[in-house]
Amino acid sequence: MATTTERLHIVITGATSGIGMQLAKDYLAKDQHVYAVGRDDEALAELKSLGATSIDLDLMDREAVIAAFEKLDTIDLAICCAGTCEYLDMPNFDSESFMKVMSINMGTLSHAIEGVLPKLIASKGRLVGLGSASAYVPFARAEAYGSSKAAIHYLMKTLQISLAPFDVAVSLVVPGFVDTPMAEQNDFPMPFLQTPQQASQAIRDGIEAEHEVIEFPRKLTLPLKTLGTLPDMAWQQVSKQLYKKS
Repeated sequence: MATTTERLHIVITGATSGIGMQLAKDYLAKDQHVYAVGRDDEALAELKSLGATSIDLDLMDREAVIAAFEKLDTIDLAICCAGTCEYLDMPNFDSESFMKVMSINMGTLSHAIEGVLPKLIASKGRLVGLGSASAYVPFARAEAYGSSKAAIHYLMKTLQISLAPFDVAVSLVVPGFVDTPMAEQNDFPMPFLQTPQQASQAIRDGIEAEHEVIEFPRKLTLPLKTLGTLPDMAWQQVSKQLYKKS
């Protein structure tokens, strides 16, 4: 990847909302070349007015994604933020909702990776995927979202190994709760809630430092990781208490 003093060519998916949009704005403020990928016309127009190259793209359309990224000359950094969240309320296991979340969160990421990878290999760049602290410990109602994020964790960590011979660096971002439109549906406690600005800063700092795993806020992610190493009974009790408060 180009040095920090050079202008980077950065692809950001999910750039029209939440963390992705804040990242796009912050990188543009640093005079980086940002390819903002999303579906919201108004947000894309705003980012274009700030200097981004806006790309209106359905990331679930594999052929369209590959074709769109083939047109770009250079990609030094690809940050994949697109995704969705829906909760399940037992005893109704809504398989349609479950598969929708799995399909969108894994589909948008896998199509983006396939599209940007040839350019990242050419530039010896970095691929960044957005996971979640919810993947560390199972929580009630997050069966679909947490499962999709656990899959993303596994994918990004295996890519760290398999892409190393091609000089492509891979980072997994593990955020806690962030105050984005997606979080507005949460009707349960969100400890150590981060602003999009805080999330963007943490991610950009982690990328700058070439971290393979970028976790924040650590006062939330570290306890959750610790819980994940304990016997099932321990984390199940914590999850049950949070579920009762929701």
